[in-house]
Amino acid sequence: MKNKCRLLIALIMVLGLSVSSIAQTGTNDVNEYSINPIPYYEQLYKKRIWSRVDLKQKQNRGFFSNRRELTKLLIEAIEMDSITDYYNPDTPFEFDEKMTKEEVLARLIKSQGNLDDIDDYESDWPYTTEDVYKIDGKGYESLQEDNIGHDPASSPAWWKPWVPQIDPYTPTMITKLEIMEDVIFDKRRGREYRDILSIKLIVDGDFTLDGTNYYVVTFAYKDLEKFFKNNPETAVWYNQYNSAENRNLADAFALRLFQGELYRVENPEDRTINDLYGGDDITRKQGLIMAERIRMQMLEREHNLWSY
Repeated sequence: MKNKCRLLIALIMVLGLSVSSIAQTGTNDVNEYSINPIPYYEQLYKKRIWSRVDLKQKQNRGFFSNRRELTKLLIEAIEMDSITDYYNPDTPFEFDEKMTKEEVLARLIKSQGNLDDIDDYESDWPYTTEDVYKIDGKGYESLQEDNIGHDPASSPAWWKPWVPQIDPYTPTMITKLEIMEDVIFDKRRGREYRDILSIKLIVDGDFTLDGTNYYVVTFAYKDLEKFFKNNPETAVWYNQYNSAENRNLADAFALRLFQGELYRVENPEDRTINDLYGGDDITRKQGLIMAERIRMQMLEREHNLWSY
């Protein structure tokens, strides 16, 4: 009997060491962009979601208070090299391609016209005032009405060189954020976590030339959180009801003081909620209803996981 007990104890010790070694080999198996990484072997459930945050909404005004806009703070951080890592917002994955400081600042310039989009000069066309055309790779703007057959070489009084109007996108025009985060149920701690991975700055379509949203730049939230904590005097979430309760922006995001609309949930086709449930024919109201339904399904799943 004693020999059997000793054998059983030895077997338990060996199995215990084996399990321990397996756990240790997975300690580095985490998302490198996470601020609170949860090892993959401890994740019972994970879903990646994207939310759109409208900074003009009343609930989000704490991130967009006058002269202390979050977008203003981040643009100034780029200009002053306080944040040095940023990513191309047009790539399929948020961290596919890093950008230089010059590339980011160039994306903040709004050009009113491009020479490649201008038609070539036609001698028999009746140009009017402010009409623009190009010839030999140069643009010209008409100064007079009924401008027919007067080219710049022979009739310079009828034309002036065309110069594109260049305007910057100001921080107050960047009124939307796209937040990518992982929803993870940690089976060891028995609770669900929201892990913010990236924040993308978006110019609202009201301020763009073609009326569509314009992506400016993507930040890894891990870098932003460090920047917020290192700059407590400027990285402030403003409490519009009690300024004594203002918070650091890192705390504001951790406390989820923002209100966002669910925009996309990871799926094999990488499509948005609107694309999945109606495409171009879906109305904004229907899209919001479907997004809310998905959000409630996620809450129900979290509730059900507590029964395990």
